[in-house]
Amino acid sequence: MGALKLGDTRDRALNLFPFKPNMDQEFSQEPDCGTELLWVDIKNSKVGNVFVRMRNNVVFQIDSATTRYRTAEGITIRSHPEEVRKRYPHLRSYILSNITSQALGMRPLVYWIDRERGIAFAFAYSLTTRKRYLYEITVFKPNSEVCPMDDSHNSPDKRELAPYSLEPSDAKVD
Repeated sequence: MGALKLGDTRDRALNLFPFKPNMDQEFSQEPDCGTELLWVDIKNSKVGNVFVRMRNNVVFQIDSATTRYRTAEGITIRSHPEEVRKRYPHLRSYILSNITSQALGMRPLVYWIDRERGIAFAFAYSLTTRKRYLYEITVFKPNSEVCPMDDSHNSPDKRELAPYSLEPSDAKVD
């Protein structure tokens, strides 16, 4: 995300995303998903959070829920699913946990993941438009697991859906 890279140290992350007391937060999610720093992007008038996950003070996953950052292909949060599909062939679709909230449209996030490239796109549901939208972009170490919002990559609720599915009811097609 910007100048922050996977493998950077905690000090580098805090230098690039200075901790704002009474706004930003830090959570320990050991052992699976390490420590998470939540940085609120107050200069972004639309929306903005960056989540930096670390193990042993080394960044292993970065989640962007802000329009400040985009992929090399131009994808950012709120991009249409069709645009993500066009720019990223060979994504696989998953439910990684059944956690829901009002902010996520009372449905679990649906992730489109490319494990080999180390990128995932999390889609939330809008109760207003009754459609899925790109909620968050995650970069992670290629060929590893994504730590979802419930902070466990071993959730018993994890299941694969048909490729490019946007709804949990879509069964995996073998």
